Amino acid sequence: MLVTNSRIKIKIFTLKKHLLYLLFLATFICKGQVIELPLDSMLREAYIAKYPFSEGLTCIPYFCDPFHARQIYKQDTWMCGKFVFVNKNFIVKIKAVFELPCSFEPRFGEGLCAVNIKDEIVFIDTLGREVINTHLAACSPQKNKALPFKNGKSKIYKGSMVAKNFAEIYYINKAGQRLREKVFVKVKLKPILIAGKEDHKNNENEKKKELEKRDTFKLVFDLPAIVVKNRYPIAPTDAAILLKKYPHRNNRMLLYYECGDYQKENMAREDMIYCSKFVFVDTLFNVRINSGFQMPCAFEPEFSEGLAAVGIDSQIVYIDTAGRVKINTHLASCNREMNKASTFKNGIATLYQGDSRYVGSYTTVAINTSGERVRLLEFDELELAEKKIDKFTNLTIEEATDCFVGKGRSNGLWFLIEKSGRVKKKLVLK
Repeated sequence: MLVTNSRIKIKIFTLKKHLLYLLFLATFICKGQVIELPLDSMLREAYIAKYPFSEGLTCIPYFCDPFHARQIYKQDTWMCGKFVFVNKNFIVKIKAVFELPCSFEPRFGEGLCAVNIKDEIVFIDTLGREVINTHLAACSPQKNKALPFKNGKSKIYKGSMVAKNFAEIYYINKAGQRLREKVFVKVKLKPILIAGKEDHKNNENEKKKELEKRDTFKLVFDLPAIVVKNRYPIAPTDAAILLKKYPHRNNRMLLYYECGDYQKENMAREDMIYCSKFVFVDTLFNVRINSGFQMPCAFEPEFSEGLAAVGIDSQIVYIDTAGRVKINTHLASCNREMNKASTFKNGIATLYQGDSRYVGSYTTVAINTSGERVRLLEFDELELAEKKIDKFTNLTIEEATDCFVGKGRSNGLWFLIEKSGRVKKKLVLK
């Protein structure tokens, strides 16, 4: 009897071990699948107020708060700064497999949502799977739009090259098929004035009364309200002065979006979110980069060769003219070191890493447009070789392509240098 009880105890103990192991394994698997956006309570409230939920999901940027960095899995850091869909518990339901369209905000309707995938308006489901491809450009001068599904159909606005009109407006079903359904809108007909008649005023009144009796519904395109959005309102004279004083490089200029009396009277209500923030605008003062970056503390962002250094998540990064992060310098954008980053010239930029012990002391590093460190700072009077080809007896046009010439700091000799910093040969002055 004693032996039997011992065997039962051993079996129970073994079973418990297996159950604990399975529980641990399940917990581990769940942790790998569930991605929570770690935010403090204040940020959560701000996100809830700014980004309304539709069908329990909202599209927000995956903010990598440095104070919660330990809570972010390493394999999830690629989403930092990109947009994701989260539920009300801030659990990521759709990863950053999409981008934002340019003319509307992604919102779910009947389990589907229109987003930007490979620069096309595509409807995805709540798992992020592509369901319908409209084959319309998500970002273009046409400003195509897709409204959320309602009653099994979505209204599509196919834009035209004219800023204030649409070429087509139609409905599609959940299979992506175009519906043969009329689009009606209530219009107000204007009276026709006939010139050259003495009683044209009386005719006008009679026609107004006649028109009021008629049915004023007419088959036309359903045009949304015409409002100029994503633009900084500025008087023409002020715009001319600003353009002359601060020339746009790469068709981008850093601008403080000040909401004065003129702006408030002439701006779209949706643009109030830009007030008292820095944005990048083009030469027509359309807002091109409106969020996601901060001002560095030691220099002012400026575009050159398609890139500009800004602050994102407390680090200095280079963004392109669409606001996408291209290079992360891994230098703090605002701290005691007061790090700096120069604009690009001939494909090379200089990073200045400050010394926290000696304010104003810097270590310099040169990088190329891929963010790779190069040795070009070891040479003085650095210039594109193609511009200096007539200065040397042993330099040909073929050799000068994609290379620099520079003078060695220690010996004063001239060298032909590749963009990586590797010396190709010594040059001889004429």
